[in-house]
Amino acid sequence: MKSFNWGVIGPGDIAHNFANDLKLAHGEQKITAVLSHKEKSANDFAEEFNIPQRFTNIEEFVQNGQVDIAYISTPHPFHYDQIKACLKNKIAVICEKPIVLNKDQHLELLSLSKKNETFLMEGMWIRFLPGFCKLMDLISQKKIGEIIHIKASMYFRAPKDENSRFYDPEKGGGSLLDLGVYCIFLSTLLLGLPKSIKAVGRLSGEGIDEACAILLSYSDGRYSIHESSFLKKQNEPAEIYGTKGVIRILDPWFEKSPGIQIEFHNGNKEEIPTSWNGHGLQFEIEEVIRCLEQGKIESELMPGSLSKNVLEIMDEIRNQIHVIYDQYE
Repeated sequence: MKSFNWGVIGPGDIAHNFANDLKLAHGEQKITAVLSHKEKSANDFAEEFNIPQRFTNIEEFVQNGQVDIAYISTPHPFHYDQIKACLKNKIAVICEKPIVLNKDQHLELLSLSKKNETFLMEGMWIRFLPGFCKLMDLISQKKIGEIIHIKASMYFRAPKDENSRFYDPEKGGGSLLDLGVYCIFLSTLLLGLPKSIKAVGRLSGEGIDEACAILLSYSDGRYSIHESSFLKKQNEPAEIYGTKGVIRILDPWFEKSPGIQIEFHNGNKEEIPTSWNGHGLQFEIEEVIRCLEQGKIESELMPGSLSKNVLEIMDEIRNQIHVIYDQYE
């Protein structure tokens, strides 16, 4: 694989996982620049990972960082401006989910990506994990027949204090954007856009959803049920029910799942263990490298249309539960 210069925007916990997993990717990939709104954070990250350049200004980063690809892991509301600055300077982008706050922002960035012929992909890292690749093989083989319904939830007992971004509207707080996006992604990946959406939410005093319950209905009577919540912490496997049986992505299904379980209606079971080195971000890294080597501006596995559909669904959910980020919409 070809070697590229990477830049990190937002040197938080996820970026640390990314920097460590970059070492596991093929080719001699290296981080040449880091951007943070705090000089100390940029310097600390740069010292830890031997990064020669550190910035606190996005324009200086895109002009002087000698970056081929930017990895963005800042809070959700900052993604749009940071992606835009990179694309304008023809720097390829992989950005943590949700890629932006709403569909309109995303459509604008997709248009800019095409205009400048510059790669853009949402960093929905689970799409590239070995377990998810195996899941897609099983679905395409109709191992459990035709899909009937999907059940997937995600819970995280988020800290509720003045420094928590999870409850901060200015930082895109809320369980849907942080947790529910995984669930909506799974249904959209397997079933596409629903014909109807029904959602209810429990709002915090700050006006963000601390819990959200969602029902998506599709053609031919198919449906999916999801819940995201900052009030619970006990997660369960994600389940895909079919006419012949059920596939379970074992907990934590949205991270480093230990494997897949298939239970058929005739009582037979199959266990497919999964494991890999590192956190697992090296798989999305290698997808970006593969696409750039082939001159592509998007991934066939995680295309812009898929991210657009997820955002469209979440826009409607937020509309129904009355969550609005005034300063960004």
